[in-house]
Amino acid sequence: MGSNKNFPTALVAHSDLEILRMALRAHLHQPAIGLWRATEFIMLRDLDFPSPVLDFGCGNGEVARSVLRSHWPIDGLELVAAEARVASTSDTYRYVMQGSGVQAPVTSDVYGAVYSHSVLEHIPDDLGAIREVARVLRPGGRFVFTVPAPAFASRIMREHGNETLEMVNRRLGHYHYRSIDEWTECLDNVGLDVVMVRGHLPAATQRVWLSLDTLMVRRFRGRRVLDWIRGLRRRGLIPDALWIALWSGLLWRSFKRPVDDPGGYLIVAQRRL
Repeated sequence: MGSNKNFPTALVAHSDLEILRMALRAHLHQPAIGLWRATEFIMLRDLDFPSPVLDFGCGNGEVARSVLRSHWPIDGLELVAAEARVASTSDTYRYVMQGSGVQAPVTSDVYGAVYSHSVLEHIPDDLGAIREVARVLRPGGRFVFTVPAPAFASRIMREHGNETLEMVNRRLGHYHYRSIDEWTECLDNVGLDVVMVRGHLPAATQRVWLSLDTLMVRRFRGRRVLDWIRGLRRRGLIPDALWIALWSGLLWRSFKRPVDDPGGYLIVAQRRL
């Protein structure tokens, strides 16, 4: 199933501003998600991935198109059948499997890298998913994943209260906010050693994200703002280039905030030989 060559991400030659625009292009209807993704993409920019790669929880393939389009082969695994169908039409993947992350329809010891972008926090049995990742990785293979950190939840709790945090968790489908120590122990238990941790989503950026995300799901005349935006774009009333340029300018300052107490982690772990 492919070679053992390592490949850089498709982000490697892009400036910070280009990465912000790339993230916004991948999430044209929801600039709040684009802002969050851009903070993750910056952390991923200089990584390399041994092939073949499994995109674990690939969604519709938009994130992999930004990060991994320079790699081959890439396979996708997605639980939601409709998302898997969309991803399978992309030229990003060799093939896309529809199935559960805790019982992946994949042979053991076959992937040089598993990539999971903001997925594990949505899986109730995240430890079962990690066991599957360890199973499908080759000895020496890499697990690269992003997840929200405990600070993400504690900031919302501190600034807006428990009711707002519960609402955000329900809407986003978040089940877990594990610390680095917890992740290190969980990964160690399945034979994976943490080799790198980086933080993303600084506090000031998260505040902008939450305000913008709240605006986008607010209802106006019975429809969410983001649904109005989708409709206007479908009718060609909001040109994509103008839309991206507008939001790049509006979000640039918050995007470039230094990472203090991170609201999210990029973690790289390696399977023991």
